[in-house]
Amino acid sequence: MGSSSLPGRIGTALGAFCLVVALAGCQELIVGQQAAPDEIDYADDLYAVTAVGASHVWAAGYFGAVYHSSDGGESWRRQESLTERSIYDISFADEKHGWAVGRRGFVIGTKDGGETWVRQKTPRFPPRHLFAVDAIDENTAWIVGDWGTRYRTRDGGETWEDLSFLVDEEHPVFQYLSEEEIEAYARGEKVYDDVYLNDLQFLDQQRGWIAGEYGMIFYTTDGGETWEKATISGEIAFEAVPFGTGVGDVEREQWDYLFDVGERLNASTYLRVRVEGFLTPAELARTGNTSLSDDRALSVMDFLEGEGVSQDRIRQVNPTPFDQESVDMEVFTASKLGPAEAVINVIETPFLFDIKFSDAENGLVAGLGGVILQSADGGRTWDYRDSGSEQGLYAIDRGAQMMWVVGERGLHRRSPDGGLTWERLAREDSFQERFEFYGFMRDLLFATPERGWIVGHAGFVARSSDGGVSWEKLDLIERGRHRATAAGE
Repeated sequence: MGSSSLPGRIGTALGAFCLVVALAGCQELIVGQQAAPDEIDYADDLYAVTAVGASHVWAAGYFGAVYHSSDGGESWRRQESLTERSIYDISFADEKHGWAVGRRGFVIGTKDGGETWVRQKTPRFPPRHLFAVDAIDENTAWIVGDWGTRYRTRDGGETWEDLSFLVDEEHPVFQYLSEEEIEAYARGEKVYDDVYLNDLQFLDQQRGWIAGEYGMIFYTTDGGETWEKATISGEIAFEAVPFGTGVGDVEREQWDYLFDVGERLNASTYLRVRVEGFLTPAELARTGNTSLSDDRALSVMDFLEGEGVSQDRIRQVNPTPFDQESVDMEVFTASKLGPAEAVINVIETPFLFDIKFSDAENGLVAGLGGVILQSADGGRTWDYRDSGSEQGLYAIDRGAQMMWVVGERGLHRRSPDGGLTWERLAREDSFQERFEFYGFMRDLLFATPERGWIVGHAGFVARSSDGGVSWEKLDLIERGRHRATAAGE
């Protein structure tokens, strides 16, 4: 999600936003007036769940829905959220202090467990979609979202600092800025990075992580004062494609190899490639220019496209510039000299949704295309794990007995060995079969090692009380009535 260049990015961002919340349903349903302010008479799509201990749990989602249970899910009621906008995340630091965020920069905070919510003002205008919030304590919280948004409060939400990712002259997309954006940059104004930041987690006051599109994972060990970019260690690597002297087209001897490259790329849709061509000094002396290096790169790109790899996933690197007057051609030409080959580089571009750390070293990430990543060094490096699916995975977490990941169309997988391998449940034990559920499951959280929660489409809520071994589905409407009956309403 998001664009590879900044011109025209608003349209791309809106399209990508709808993908984030396919995830979220992207629907326009008008809900009638509730019978009572706190009664649940319609089960809205749910995008987020948070909990404090085994008893207090909040679920939030479409049309400003915020549902709360104070008895571990036995009964539920709706809280007044002050909005009809979709809420994409909710987080509580304790039973009283929490925040919820969502569409078009919406932020609300509470100091009484959600009995009353208060609108809070964010620093950017126009406001950007906010996808995740993490409440560290009653005064401190972080928010991330669209266009590199990062906000922090250290006064309970009275003010929010704008710590968003910015574009500068060293940024790889600086060359793609529009004239208007370059002029704004020259005036000293902020130019925000066009990147979706989809989730964050702070384990304590100092250690935190952010995950987003393009395989971006960041970590901090100093409370967010500085952030470092993590590395994803993929098993896919491609060798250079050699060409004969003076040859610019892929030769038959390389076809089998490129067939294999195409198959591997088509099986890993979260990967992109960069292709760069080179030429020898003798070839340069004979031709007098670097066009042969471009021919080699384009020939490899055309071959991969012919094998079904989308052209949106392939980019030529360092082509011969059209405007050579503005480039030091002597330096450029030297950069193209080497063996007579075209190099294929892998770009890690999985779209990542959820990041969870159980301790300072061990973390998991879930994303589109069935991506699961695992880290054992505090988030500095990550390795792919096979989920056995190419469907979107939206949330991941670990309980005392099992790790779980959930996603679209009722997709779920569990891991009994710490995340190294993931298994499909037997059909009769699957959520699709047991609960007749085929919608998206958008969030997953173990509030304690034993008590876990899953929320999703049409008010879906599932609860585990045994560390993830088994799950039960809760009917929000019925349990809302149970609460009202017990209270004598």
